Amino acid sequence: MEKSLDNEIIQLWKDLSPSGAYLLGWNEYAGKLFIPSEENIKDALERVRALRRRAENDVQAKTLDSMEAALLFPEPQPVLDEIVGAIFGHLTKEGLNDKHMTSLIADASKALDATQRRFKAVKVPTAVKALTLYRLDGTIEILGSVSKATKSSALKKDCDRLSEKAKKFVALFQLDGFGQGTFEEVEQVFKKYKFDLGREKFYRLALEAGFDYAETPDELERNALAWIDEELPRYRDIVKRLAKHYRCAATPDAVEKKVVERQRLKPSQLLRTTNSIRKAIQEFANESVVKINKNYKTRVIETPPYLSGTIPTGAASFFDTFTKKPFELYFLTTDTKRDPAKSVSQLIDLLVHEEYGHCVNHSNSVFRFGGRASELELLPTLLSGPITEGLSFNREREFLEASLALEGKKSLTTAERRYVAILEKHGGLHLVNMEIELETRKWRLIRFLRVIGDVRINTNKQGLFEFIDWAHKHTGVPRSNVYYQLFPAHEGMFPGYATSYAVVGEEIRAIEEKLTDAKKRVKFSTYLTGIGFPPRSIYRKRLEDYAASLN
Repeated sequence: MEKSLDNEIIQLWKDLSPSGAYLLGWNEYAGKLFIPSEENIKDALERVRALRRRAENDVQAKTLDSMEAALLFPEPQPVLDEIVGAIFGHLTKEGLNDKHMTSLIADASKALDATQRRFKAVKVPTAVKALTLYRLDGTIEILGSVSKATKSSALKKDCDRLSEKAKKFVALFQLDGFGQGTFEEVEQVFKKYKFDLGREKFYRLALEAGFDYAETPDELERNALAWIDEELPRYRDIVKRLAKHYRCAATPDAVEKKVVERQRLKPSQLLRTTNSIRKAIQEFANESVVKINKNYKTRVIETPPYLSGTIPTGAASFFDTFTKKPFELYFLTTDTKRDPAKSVSQLIDLLVHEEYGHCVNHSNSVFRFGGRASELELLPTLLSGPITEGLSFNREREFLEASLALEGKKSLTTAERRYVAILEKHGGLHLVNMEIELETRKWRLIRFLRVIGDVRINTNKQGLFEFIDWAHKHTGVPRSNVYYQLFPAHEGMFPGYATSYAVVGEEIRAIEEKLTDAKKRVKFSTYLTGIGFPPRSIYRKRLEDYAASLN
């Protein structure tokens, strides 16, 4: 391989995320984890900074800046996410390989030891303790799955020992009354303990270096408040229209209850129902929203219990990116303790976001379909979050508009007829469209609320439940929805991540709306899925230039 700075950066990324490297196709990294000791972090920062001084372009510079921000994140919970993600990734990619799993469990034990030494004398804020507690069940459950599946008595013992070590590690962050971490339990915990994330100093670094934001936290909050003011009347309007149809109170809770009751989908039906509607929706999306490459290969699976704490509703994961056979998984959460979909319209909106947003973004980029991404721009760094999340957020709006356009259309294509036929089975085009619109509008508000919540709780401007009360009163979005879609998952991942959907999504919308021709919009949507995950400012410039070339 030609020696270049891009390759050196990729090599450093592999060394810092060996389990991630294995998942993306570098199989020599199987069974390995980065051990986050003080010494290893110091060495990694020196390597990042040395490469940063040699940066030849903005993609390289911003990628290295984001890697440095990740290394500087001063919280304990990422080690548990890393362990669970690495074990699950190995199981997904190759099944249970005793040799690789034994090595992985050994590294996981070392990683916990190193993290415990780093935080032993550190005063960890209450809210960060909660984020760590949320991750224990997943760790115990996935280790239990490995122990049950293996025939190796030695590996069983290793899993048991690591489980006990994880319990002792998490016990350092215990909060009385946390229990299972339900919305009601955690609300009481934060009434007893002061809510504090302790991120005021780190937050600006996370935004600027981690995610390539030029805006200040105050500017982000003002933008999100303006977006809510624009979206809220549309949300209230669809609530009123559905309330009239269902003859119920014109409140979000009452209408959503009617939508759910009409379908009466049980958690056990979510996966089967999704698979029954996928093909027709994919054909329609491919024709009217975004072109999908012929090698696209995504499988829908139920979110395992050990991942549901960080995947409240759904998620996507990418595998073998740097091989000839890349594929994606779409996780559908069914755990009633989380925030699973409860109706067909919710399933459609989630499917559109995860599959025809995230999964198509990865697949089209890997196969250089619609655009061309460098290998560096295919790495899953902090920078990739804003891109794929913003794209997927905007995809929901694109799909809604395409579906609404079918009402009253006299001549339908084959793909359109099949899609309409699916909706007829679940209430009819007009009714399901209204329910999809309710879901899309609600999620738009949730994404905008995430920005405000992300800013306020990370800058200590407002406590979590004070923000939730404000958000519910201001928009009508249920309090538990606001909670699960902001705190346990996104704030546990990285400060600023919750903001990424709305900002990039609205930037894409602003560029796309200048294209009035439907075919040009599909070309634009296809292009933006095929250029990987470059830094946000570079991504925006490429989209603006491409849109200009279409006019």
